[in-house]
Amino acid sequence: MRYDVLNILRVKNDYISGEELGNMLGVSRAAIWKAVTKLKNEGYNISSVSKRGYRLIDNKDVLNENEVRIGNIVCLKEVDSTNEEGKRRAEKGCADGLVIVSDYQSTGKGRLGKSWSSDKAKDLYMSIVLYPDISPMEAPRLTLIAGIAVSEAVNGITGLDAGIKWPNDVVVNGKKLCGILTEMSAEIERIKYVVIGIGVNINREGFNAELSDKATSVCIETGKKYRRALFIDEIVSRFMKYYGIYRERGFAALKDDYNRLCLNKGKIVRTIGNNVIKGRALGVNDKGELLIETDTSIVPVLSGEVSLRLEGDRYI
Repeated sequence: MRYDVLNILRVKNDYISGEELGNMLGVSRAAIWKAVTKLKNEGYNISSVSKRGYRLIDNKDVLNENEVRIGNIVCLKEVDSTNEEGKRRAEKGCADGLVIVSDYQSTGKGRLGKSWSSDKAKDLYMSIVLYPDISPMEAPRLTLIAGIAVSEAVNGITGLDAGIKWPNDVVVNGKKLCGILTEMSAEIERIKYVVIGIGVNINREGFNAELSDKATSVCIETGKKYRRALFIDEIVSRFMKYYGIYRERGFAALKDDYNRLCLNKGKIVRTIGNNVIKGRALGVNDKGELLIETDTSIVPVLSGEVSLRLEGDRYI
């Protein structure tokens, strides 16, 4: 009921008495007072004035199931990792497409065992649980699809020019804005489930010395604060659209969308690992492999980390 009260306050945009609210919802003034108290405890800025009633002062960035349009979602205040929570729920048979978001991650993680810094109630920490009918070798393509969805959502909401550093980083002005981590439980030829973790820096106003020249946020780039629910709605709706296309027609149908956003394309890149490959990135092929043109051949790279040359000897 408290969200019914909240929605009335948003439409009214002025003081409304507890008695009037109670009459509209068919409950007592005491029930309205309890509902408003719960909303305040969740972080909503509601003014209470004797003989005038209640008024919503502003739409603060509160994250809960009422703030997003998608229905299949779980909002948490704190979790070790949304990916870990996703795996726990997948093992119990949660619904396909379940979205898990949290205000805070105590042990967030990125690719290759790296940690993901978490700032309470400022950034977006989200995972999507899927049960795709694909082979384990195809799972990395879901990361690429998520990259398209995040980049387009950021650009559409903010007007920024976000792009993708193959395979899983969304970058703005040469700095990392978002990381994507895809994990799965699989047998030799069959995937049990996939969890796609998406971390986007939204309202963070700064980073420590170690990260300040490598990472950025929507707030830093635009000078504005945003409601995280906007990004959840846009990212998930876009991802599910592209995921549907992928299931019907394969990654080849999305290759051009990815290459349009791929910051590596046309740049000199080098892989990191035992077998170093250096050359000009040509974009991805129908399998999602990054094609690197060396002096002697064109080499497809499916996994591993690629560094992108931006200027001089600087790589990200």
